[in-house]
Amino acid sequence: MTTRQQFIGAVTTGTVTSVIVIIALMVLMPRKVVYKTVYKLQAGIAPQVEQVRGAVVHVSKEGRCQGSGCLISSDGILFTAKHVTDGDPNAKYTVTADDGTVYAVKYVLEDRENDVAFMQLDLKGREPNLPYTQLAREDNLRVGDAVMIFGSPLGKDNVNTVSLGILSAVNRNLDQRQGWEEYTRYHWHAMIQSTSPAFPGNSGGPVFNMRGEVIGVLVAGQAETLNFAVPVTRFRETIETVRQWFMLCRLRPLMPDMRGPQGERGPQGESAPVPNEGEAK
Repeated sequence: MTTRQQFIGAVTTGTVTSVIVIIALMVLMPRKVVYKTVYKLQAGIAPQVEQVRGAVVHVSKEGRCQGSGCLISSDGILFTAKHVTDGDPNAKYTVTADDGTVYAVKYVLEDRENDVAFMQLDLKGREPNLPYTQLAREDNLRVGDAVMIFGSPLGKDNVNTVSLGILSAVNRNLDQRQGWEEYTRYHWHAMIQSTSPAFPGNSGGPVFNMRGEVIGVLVAGQAETLNFAVPVTRFRETIETVRQWFMLCRLRPLMPDMRGPQGERGPQGESAPVPNEGEAK
């Protein structure tokens, strides 16, 4: 089956799912509540999409499409999946924003305990006012809540496809899943599972709640509507450490004595950032 056929199949599946949800609502809920809920479904999620899409980016490695990511600060810090960088922080990475602007990636920082990596964009004199998103501060994820997935399964020339689904499970442990043994190094445990359609190229992209907050980083899937994400609770508290490391990298050219050997580890076990010389446009 081609990628196009898979994509069309996923859209069809999503439509059928929506019809089933509406029928269930009509059976189980009072009529007035049903009318309000169906109206909201028909109205779509355009306001939520517009709120966050500017922060979602496509990640390329050596000019090849690699995955997705999401900005979490106005000065160009973003997250993606560690397997998007594939243990190769020295490669040349570039990032394509929603508006088509291409940025070079200056530093890459990999989290040893999670399938998450962080990047610092080289703004090259631009104002540090990039759109960015907030990480969810509350941990009360509820099975059945609606979620949105963003990413670039169609590559850097077609950035940002959005899909809608529900949170179908929490605390999934994939470390011991049969057939997935090669992925145990990514520590896929305590994962969140959703039904939003996703494809290769979505890896590293954000999973949003309907308030526009990031609740997870998409990293794995077994089918178009069986996807798994690292919850932000696994790395939320390390963001300040990430900021400190990137600040240290900016200071090192001015203070040579601060430069440690390549491959040194950060205070939380992260790989030390290394310079990245991608080309910006």
